[in-house]
Amino acid sequence: MNVLLIGSGGREHALFWKLSQSTQLGSIRVFPGNGGFAPESIALGIDLKNFETIRSYVKQNKIDLVVVGPEQPLVDGITDALSRDCLVFGPTAFCAQLEGSKDFSKAFMKRHGIPTADAVTFTDSNAAIEYLRTRKLPIVVKADGLAAGKGVTVATSYEDAETAVRDAIDKKIFGTSGQSVLIEDFLEGQEASVFAICDGQRALPMIAAQDHKRVFDNDQGPNTGGMGAYAPVPFMNADVMRQVQTEVLDRVMAGMQKEGHPYRGLLYAGLMVHNGSVRVVEFNCRFGDPETQGLLRLLDEDLLELCKLSASGNLPERQIHFKQEAVICIVLAAEGYPGEVRKNIPIPDLKIIDSLGDIIMFHAGTALTPGGVVSTGGRVLNLTATGRDLLEARKLAYSALERVHVPGLFYRKDIGQKGIP
Repeated sequence: MNVLLIGSGGREHALFWKLSQSTQLGSIRVFPGNGGFAPESIALGIDLKNFETIRSYVKQNKIDLVVVGPEQPLVDGITDALSRDCLVFGPTAFCAQLEGSKDFSKAFMKRHGIPTADAVTFTDSNAAIEYLRTRKLPIVVKADGLAAGKGVTVATSYEDAETAVRDAIDKKIFGTSGQSVLIEDFLEGQEASVFAICDGQRALPMIAAQDHKRVFDNDQGPNTGGMGAYAPVPFMNADVMRQVQTEVLDRVMAGMQKEGHPYRGLLYAGLMVHNGSVRVVEFNCRFGDPETQGLLRLLDEDLLELCKLSASGNLPERQIHFKQEAVICIVLAAEGYPGEVRKNIPIPDLKIIDSLGDIIMFHAGTALTPGGVVSTGGRVLNLTATGRDLLEARKLAYSALERVHVPGLFYRKDIGQKGIP
């Protein structure tokens, strides 16, 4: 099969790495890619804002399957545009509203009995502030649309909550994504991410991972797109995963079928688990970042085969197989992230990690220039390590980071600590 991968982050670097292992693979190209990809693997002549250019590329290069990494093209309807020409791993624009609009997602969950927090949507900042003053603290303020993982504020004071509302609606710091905001009750518990590969009828879950959203150690500082992740997650036991399957994943599948839009592709359920009870914090319509970089290290299956069967509506009725190991992913971010960051930080040759153990470094916000690889964004590199258990994986990862020092980048020192008794 000839594959086109859409995206440029650490998630896509990991997807490319895993898809390339398939015995069914003919060729694979990526667009737009990053500094971790070989130049010859980059697709040319594509404009993500013009799906006709992608259709032309698909036809000219006999592409059999398009795998879509980021959310924006899915929300914009890339699957709808390409599905006449090839298989597409990713939901339609209607289904992608589960991520593209938090208001749509909340209403969908209410219609189909999916457990989640109470929330009210506002387009007027004064009305929103008046309402939030009637709720208990902490309180959650969410920009309705896509905001690159930065549109959520967990406020511990009414002043912080008001600032978040006015930043979104009045100051428009998230553009049109913040034209409306959700005021949502805070959920207690521990967060977990469960990805499921879906074919319109069934959802096959992967093992759970736990992301670390806050920028600094001990969950301090503002929310980010994710500073690291680990798997497996101890509290996501068989009983909890059964609840995720029956009360969340199966209800999404049945709900989308009932509404005439079968969900195919990757469904990401961001969950809060408290005393063994599961509620949905958010849905995403694609592989999560940085959880994907870790989970694919443990996936003991042909990812290309799974994507093909998902896109064609023919997944088997069985569990997805994973190695009986643990994995950790640590994000190296540019100083200042998630705010203004310095770019063009030189990235040194990282081949030293090849001699340090079972470690793979995925590129995220990087680019290859005539002078070498440089940073282009906030999250720059993703170091992944596996081990017999999480303790071994963490030790290996942090030992390697002591040897791989990149001036201008920082990382959290406590990734995975919650998963160790």
